Order: sequence, then structure tokens, then C-alpha cells
Amino acid sequence: MSRAVVVTGAAGGIGAELCRRMRADGYTAIGIDQYPATTADVDLRVDLRDTAQLVALGLELAREYELKALVHNAAVQPMAGAGDTPVADWLDTLRVNVIAVDALLCGAREDLAAHEGSVVVIGSVHGRATTSGIAAYATSKAALEGWVRAAALDLGPHIRVNAVAPGAIDTAKLREGFVRWGNESAAERREVLRQRTALQRIGEPRDVAGAVSFLIGDDARFVTGSVLVVDGGATARLGSE
Repeated sequence: MSRAVVVTGAAGGIGAELCRRMRADGYTAIGIDQYPATTADVDLRVDLRDTAQLVALGLELAREYELKALVHNAAVQPMAGAGDTPVADWLDTLRVNVIAVDALLCGAREDLAAHEGSVVVIGSVHGRATTSGIAAYATSKAALEGWVRAAALDLGPHIRVNAVAPGAIDTAKLREGFVRWGNESAAERREVLRQRTALQRIGEPRDVAGAVSFLIGDDARFVTGSVLVVDGGATARLGSE
């Protein structure tokens, strides 16, 4: 039975790189997405809003693989602010961004515990300090950090639970998000992000994948309930500066 890591949102920029890194680390990469996950060893199409299906899938994967980790990377980001976000968008965001990982864990929990596995969620710096126009997304990422702390207590000592909170990462989703800045061009917005980042660059998907690799590996065996910020130092800057 091969050791495997499950990656949700495996078709996106970060998800694809996560699958590559898990394969390089010697795991079978099981990708879950609504779109083709071309870098995964196993490509599963799943509606992450369907919690019953996710529980059943967790049970099925636990029977077929030795699960080392669940990496919850999938997320939706409605472009709307507080008071303007439709209820349906709120519900979809919370189901996909937060509840999905708990449902998947529900089915896979016993197998993860048997192999001293871990859960890593991909949060965001927007869970701590955000901008206007993405109320549901920012709320869901803050909720994920709360879930990590609670789950670390509930699942210890046999399952570790941690988060990675990326800053600006060069993906299609980042570029799509520039639309909320109106007439400011993508190139102009990228330059602002670069200048306000201590390391003077936009992050790459492999920066996130490396952090996840560390958190699920043996070098992090005494790390749980933690959030590893991977933002190039962007949130070290005082917002009013």
C-alpha cells in the first residue's frame, strides 16, 4: 500500500506545484478538483460543497492508501464586500474553503492517526489583515486558522494540524484578483506588491509547496496548531506606514 498525500484544489497554480512536490518527496499525489489535475498521480473530480461525498471519499482513500497527509488548498473567492455578498456565495465559500477539509478528515481520520499523519490547510494573509471587496474569502481564511487550533487539540497526539498562510503568490488567481483594483493595471499592482514586500518579489507556488513539505515531514514532528506565514515579509510592514 503506497503512502499518499491528498491535495484539494490540485488543478490551480499552487495545487499543481503541491502535487509535484509531494511526488518528488516520494508520495502518491491524489489530486481533488473540479478541473483536470495534470500533475497528480490520481486525478479525482469532486464537488467540494458536497460534504457527504467528501466523508465517503475520505473513507475510500483510507482503504486504498496509507495516508500521510491531507493538504486543503482549494478555495473560492467571491469579489464582493460586506453587506454586498449574496448568501449563496457566503455558503459556497465556507463550504469549500473551511468545511470541506473537516468532512474529508472525518472519513480519513483513523488512517491518518494510524500512520501519524497530518493535515495542512492553505490559509492566507487575508485571514489576518485584508483589503476591501473580499469579505467572504477573508472571513473563511480567518476561520481556517481557528479550525487549525481547535483541530490540533482534538486530533492530537496522533495527527498534527497546521496551516500555511501565503502572501502574494504568482498564480492565475492572483492576477484575477487584480480586477478589484479598478483601472490600476496588473503590472502596476504587481509592482506595488513587490515594493511592499521585504524580499522585493512576488512569491512562487514552490515557496508554498516547500513550506507544506516541511510541515508534513518528520522535521516538524513537534509542530501542531501553528500557522507558517509565507509572504516574503509583507505583513511585517505596519499598514499605516
